[in-house]
Amino acid sequence: MKYFSTSHSSVGILFAMIGILLFSSCASNHKKLLKSNDNEAKYQAAIKAYEQENYYHATQLFENLIFYFRGKAQAEEVNLYYGKSLMGSKDYYSAGYQFENFVRWFPYSEHTEEALYLSAYCKYMESPDFYLDQTLTIESMKAFQDYLDKYPESPRVNDANKYFDELRLKLIKKDYTTAYNYYKVEQYQAAHVALTNFLTKYSDQTQYRQDAMYYIVLSGYYYAKASVVEKQKERWESMILDYERYATLFENFTDKNKVSDLKEKYAYAKKQVENLK
Repeated sequence: MKYFSTSHSSVGILFAMIGILLFSSCASNHKKLLKSNDNEAKYQAAIKAYEQENYYHATQLFENLIFYFRGKAQAEEVNLYYGKSLMGSKDYYSAGYQFENFVRWFPYSEHTEEALYLSAYCKYMESPDFYLDQTLTIESMKAFQDYLDKYPESPRVNDANKYFDELRLKLIKKDYTTAYNYYKVEQYQAAHVALTNFLTKYSDQTQYRQDAMYYIVLSGYYYAKASVVEKQKERWESMILDYERYATLFENFTDKNKVSDLKEKYAYAKKQVENLK
């Protein structure tokens, strides 16, 4: 048993050494090729590396070839493969802008449709969590919308619509959270305005409608309560209208604690209006 164990260990070490030597040799050849002036050999090696999913080497080679092939027949292919190699390497940020450049540089190419879609998709992949800056989210949505406008019959339309809707929901969540945070920090006037604007901006959106209207009522209540006497009557009346709209739309809402609390605040507001007449 000891003999076979040692034998297998030796074979493993041998294969590992061969692997290291092969890797070193490939890396050395790759470096030599990058430094050489044989651009046709670079091109063939780049295509081979891409097909073998060796995106790191493919990216380096295609990037090296872009300026050489500028204005030549292979320029389109080199630029497209460069973007796809970046995407294969999961460098979606760079790939997105490469595909965007491709659309601008080759507007009549047969690959323009694909490049526009991939530009939007790469930015979608880079779109951050909702609470962070949403510049890439907006850019991706714009690119998907451009794609849908230009290629409404494309087989990619369903995917483009799906990704667009996901990105829009992210923006909606961010806007709602921003508006709600005013309520959390007791800036009730700002919360009332922001939540009202949210409902206006996303009039077709139902996901946050009930919560937004609920906090509009509460914001109005606390805002009126803290107001100077001269302003209280109109603000209580505004809060009463907000509650009545909410109660009409969500008369069957199930949170009994919320129902009881809002009814008490509504009764209090009506009493204040009567006292202020």
